[in-house]
Amino acid sequence: MYQPSRGAARRLGCCLRAYQARLQLPNLFLRSHDYNLYSSDVEFINEILNIRTKGRTWYILSLTLCRFLAWNYFAQLQLEVLRLSQHPEDWTLQARWRLVGLPTHLLFLRFYRRDKDDLYRTYDAYSTFYLNSEGLIYRHRLDKLMPSHSPPMPVKKLLVGALGALGLVEPEEEASLHLCPKS
Repeated sequence: MYQPSRGAARRLGCCLRAYQARLQLPNLFLRSHDYNLYSSDVEFINEILNIRTKGRTWYILSLTLCRFLAWNYFAQLQLEVLRLSQHPEDWTLQARWRLVGLPTHLLFLRFYRRDKDDLYRTYDAYSTFYLNSEGLIYRHRLDKLMPSHSPPMPVKKLLVGALGALGLVEPEEEASLHLCPKS
C-alpha cells in the first residue's frame, strides 16, 4: 500500500483545508460551521473585537458571538470571499473577505426609499489560518485590514509633517527631514 511522505501528507492536508475553507467561508453567517477543521486547542485572535481565546469550545462561542453581533447589526448580510490563498512554505491559509449588508438602523430610518442600494455597507477583513502537522487549523487570526508590507512611518516625521502643514515649523526644518520620499 502506498504511504505518502510526511511532506506530501502536509501538502495534501493544506490543499484539503483550502478546499474545505473555500466551501465553508461564504456560508459562515448562514449555516453552522464544521469545527472538525480545527484542532482542539485552536487559538482565535480577533483584532477587530480584541478577543483572544484558546480551545475549540471558546472558538465556537467567539464565532457565535461574531455571528450574533453581525446579524443584530445588519438586516441583510452576505459574506464574499475575495481571495483565498494557500502558502505551503509557512503552512497558512489566507483569506480576504468582505461583509456586505444593510444596517438595520438605516433600514428603519429610510424605510420609505424604494432603492436601498446606497444604504449597503461593506467591511473588509483578512483572516490567516495556521495549520499544524495533522493539517488542522491551530490558530485563526482575524484582522480588519490586510497586513501591510511597507514599514510604518516614524512618529517624529508624522508629527513634524503635521506641524509643517499647520505652519508651526520652519520650511527649512521640514525639508531637512525628507518627509516626501522621491519616486
